[in-house]
Amino acid sequence: MADAVRVLITGNGGSGKTWLGERLSQRLSLPLVRLDDLYWEGAYGGKEREKQVVFDEVVERATEGSWVMEGVYGWLLPAALPRATEFIFLDLPVEACLDNVRRRGNQGGGSEASFAALLAWVAEYPTRSNANSRQAHQRLWDGFEGTKYVLGNRGEMDEFVGLR
Repeated sequence: MADAVRVLITGNGGSGKTWLGERLSQRLSLPLVRLDDLYWEGAYGGKEREKQVVFDEVVERATEGSWVMEGVYGWLLPAALPRATEFIFLDLPVEACLDNVRRRGNQGGGSEASFAALLAWVAEYPTRSNANSRQAHQRLWDGFEGTKYVLGNRGEMDEFVGLR
């Protein structure tokens, strides 16, 4: 499918991946694939599904026509990256991400302790050393040879959607 449009979006928790994904999906009339929906069994933050099963499912979804796919999971992004035509890295300041998470509140009926853990996890994004870190996302973005964008604030995201 030579004219396929496959947009992959990543960034920190609270950076606006879902927000941007929903708007691009609507604007381009493409299905939105949320990696959270594939990774978690039931509601977000519930039981984690087996990683290899999820990875294989993302590979399969990535072969389907056109799509917008978003998620923080650096270990899952390589399942879709070879099929992506565009890669968007949302590189917002940590404080903006924390503000966004606080504004949207606790999702999935989690406890106050799990919400506090999420905020701590978001705050660690620049210093984490795992696949869901800023450094890991940057390495994937650097290695991507297709069309790619870094958006650093909501204004740039609004402008990007408006240009599509």
